Amino acid sequence: MNINIVFIGGDARMIYAAKALSERYGCFLYGFGDSGCGLPSHSPGAKYDIAVLPVVAGNGEIKLMSGGNSADCGIIAEMLGTGAAVFAGRAPEMLKSICAEHRFSLYDYLEREELAVLNAQATAEGAVGIAVNELPGTVRGSSALVLGFGRIAKLTARCFSALGADVTVAARKKADLAWAEACSYKPVDITDASAFSAALETADVILNTVPAPILSGPAAAAVRPDAALIELASVPCTGGEPQFRVIPAGGLPGKTSPRTAGNIIAKTIETILTERSIENGGA
Repeated sequence: MNINIVFIGGDARMIYAAKALSERYGCFLYGFGDSGCGLPSHSPGAKYDIAVLPVVAGNGEIKLMSGGNSADCGIIAEMLGTGAAVFAGRAPEMLKSICAEHRFSLYDYLEREELAVLNAQATAEGAVGIAVNELPGTVRGSSALVLGFGRIAKLTARCFSALGADVTVAARKKADLAWAEACSYKPVDITDASAFSAALETADVILNTVPAPILSGPAAAAVRPDAALIELASVPCTGGEPQFRVIPAGGLPGKTSPRTAGNIIAKTIETILTERSIENGGA
């Protein structure tokens, strides 16, 4: 069965995802202008079996590469046929409602663990690249403080440690602190103000993965003015005007390794399609 997929908006990641999937499916682009790298563009009136969207804004807006324009997610109703499927990242309520109304199957690829882990690895490597450019010395021998110990933090700590950095992990959960210690990192309890301040005072680079304002007041004052904070979380950990360098680094995979990030998305979509086929008896 020939499956046709339309990729609607996003950045270079989606082009690479489309190129990867075009080896098995018919892939078309909408909203990429002349950046499609040879892939065919959407033809008005064409109907597709699948629509792949980037992260869609809460108001249903989809960012397009061409001319900085945007499209409303309601556009999928015009492009998809009966029984179609939609793949998106962090699907907002508006998109969910549209899919429910038209009986489109909706899959959120960002909820898949395999994508989250591989994206975390790409983020960690991107963080290393930023540190190489921002630190006055080498990563080897530097003092790296990782805030949090989730997926991204674990892989970031491992990357910095592998390059010879002295890695400290600051977290709240006792289990996270125990795992950090088991991995040979120095564990620091964020709730212990004295210990946390001491860790901040000695850090050359701080890598935040905690989406909460944990660096404000006395904690922020403890950070050296020449230190660099690489902000990996979706919500900044700082408040007010920090007296140290803050480097926004959200969405690193799309910025530093779009081909890898696109291939991860493509692989995840293909896995979901395979699972869907099995569930439907191979249909």
